Amino acid sequence: MNKEEKRKELERMLRRCPEILSPIKAAKWSPIGKNRVYELIHSGELRSFVYQGGYILSKDDLIDYLLEHCDDEPARSIKRGGKDE
Repeated sequence: MNKEEKRKELERMLRRCPEILSPIKAAKWSPIGKNRVYELIHSGELRSFVYQGGYILSKDDLIDYLLEHCDDEPARSIKRGGKDE
């Protein structure tokens, strides 16, 4: 699967995901854990913004990170239909 196909697949899988995510929601919608999301934000690997004292990130930035760093192994696949709480 080439990068373009992989991007389309990620976009399809995350179509119900909100456009703006908190780190916790990003963790629920991806194979990355909450603590790892915060590590990536602090290191600058995952682009984020500070809003009202907390971090927010865009779905596009999450997709970009997943494209570059997540493999095709089933254990690291995208969680489908993460719940908003």
